[in-house]
Amino acid sequence: MLNRINIIKIIKDHLGTLRSLNQGSDRIYWKDFLLFFIFPIILSILVVCKGYSFKEQLGNLIAAISIFGGFLFNLLAIIYSQMENIKLDAETEDDKVKTRFINEIHINISFCIVLSIIIVLSLLLTTIDFPEFEYLEILKKAINVLNYFLMILFLLTLTMILNRVYILMKKGVAK
Repeated sequence: MLNRINIIKIIKDHLGTLRSLNQGSDRIYWKDFLLFFIFPIILSILVVCKGYSFKEQLGNLIAAISIFGGFLFNLLAIIYSQMENIKLDAETEDDKVKTRFINEIHINISFCIVLSIIIVLSLLLTTIDFPEFEYLEILKKAINVLNYFLMILFLLTLTMILNRVYILMKKGVAK
């Protein structure tokens, strides 16, 4: 029943694209782990501890993330059409690398779309008026850390997609 909405495979496949091509293992490359996980967590905690808030810009953030999500759906369709073109003539080693690269871009875009949906939901979570209880402030700070982490991860992943599409187009995939 939940197979139709299961996003775990998309997340696992995305994490698989963060491994080193020369490493020979399925583990995440340590530099990518630092960039995509440790750096955003540390930055998110620092921003929340400093007391920065995005409450005034909440509507703009939701709109921007939603627009990016829509653009990513369009980019996914473009990448899908390029996947078909490359698979037709994937005979040389260079074509095999391009095929792998375009498959990874497809996975990264799919992850970014999932991430945009999760970000919109987590931003909406900040608008909920929770009843007063002992750990309310800790909960609010945890939600803010999560929001900042997800937004930083989204921006980093979006930048990675942009870089990969640029490299792919520069290599002459779009003939």
